[in-house]
Amino acid sequence: MEASRSEISAADESEEVMYTSVKFSQTPPPRAKAPQEKRAPCLWSALLKGLAIGFGTLSISLAIALIWKMSDCHPQCPQQWVAYRGSCYSFSTEKKDWNSSQESCRAQEAHLLVISDTWEMDLFKRIQAKYFWIGLRNSASSGWIWEDGSVLSDAKVHSNSPVQNCAVLMQDQFHASSCEVRAPWICEKTVR
Repeated sequence: MEASRSEISAADESEEVMYTSVKFSQTPPPRAKAPQEKRAPCLWSALLKGLAIGFGTLSISLAIALIWKMSDCHPQCPQQWVAYRGSCYSFSTEKKDWNSSQESCRAQEAHLLVISDTWEMDLFKRIQAKYFWIGLRNSASSGWIWEDGSVLSDAKVHSNSPVQNCAVLMQDQFHASSCEVRAPWICEKTVR
């Protein structure tokens, strides 16, 4: 048994136990500094603020211009008049001959209706009334002339007699009539 004890002692002596103490610090060790980037002064911030103010001002200006332009599209018409594409229209309920109808429009700083394009004609096609005096008259030398002096083109005036020299708008067509017939009329004025 003694031999076994000496073997154990020799084994104990050959094994040295080493203890090391390790301390952890709470702050990390300093890192190597990276080369600092050159920073521009706060110019970007000022530039962005300036752009934001500029775009805001531009947006407000555009909104005001749009509202102003829209008011041109929808003019302020007198009471009982109808606005359409920069003009105002009045539909009479009384009946007069063509010349008296024309005078009535002029007294309101307007003229008898002059249909200048297909959009305007489309508007008046919707009217279900029998007929209205319009500003179209037959001239012996020039044919059918609008009140503004333009010549009727691309349309036909239906006529039954050579003495019918004034035109009425009758259910989306132009019809010749004696200027002495009493009929309602349509006045038109441009509002700017």
